[in-house]
Amino acid sequence: MKIYHLLAMVALVALMCVPVKAEDDELRHEIGITYGALSNSRWIDAMTDIGAAMAQQRFDRQKAFGSLGVEYFYHTSPLVGVGGIFAFSTASEDVYLADKLSFYRSKSYFSLMPAVKFNFLRKEHWGLYSKIGAGAILGRASDKSYDSNGKKTGKSDIITAWDFNWQVSLIGLEAGGEHWRGFTELGIGEQGIFLAGVRCKF
Repeated sequence: MKIYHLLAMVALVALMCVPVKAEDDELRHEIGITYGALSNSRWIDAMTDIGAAMAQQRFDRQKAFGSLGVEYFYHTSPLVGVGGIFAFSTASEDVYLADKLSFYRSKSYFSLMPAVKFNFLRKEHWGLYSKIGAGAILGRASDKSYDSNGKKTGKSDIITAWDFNWQVSLIGLEAGGEHWRGFTELGIGEQGIFLAGVRCKF
């Protein structure tokens, strides 16, 4: 993903975060952008590569973009927020069959998960929370073959598949002002084992 895509997402969130309070003086809405490492899709790739290696496949020039997420929560009470998480990640690699360069594979993962957030410690400038989400992931793999000169032929085989996915953040720490806060989380799932981001509340 190009950097201007990420900047566009940040700008969109900033425009949506108008500092308006509800009638009861509570900040009900929150929108966040996250980036995490060691997501479920990366573990899936690792397990797939191990199985492929047993079938005499070899990989080179492996690249991966971690899990980029956008989340929204509506706080039904000071302690509970309900909403959803969207996560996206990509990876690519050259695949060798019997030590011969065969094709270039690019993979994309799209996840959508309804989620619940629990704010168990709320202070003026920081807080602690947990969250859990579960939903579906769409995986898309595109294989472009190489010719005898090692150039991509342009021919592409595309495979798509749906599966179950989740995110469980055991502990999250947020800090900042009333409307804008940075945060970091430790957990497991499609947003990553370690993730960080920025969110706004309004």
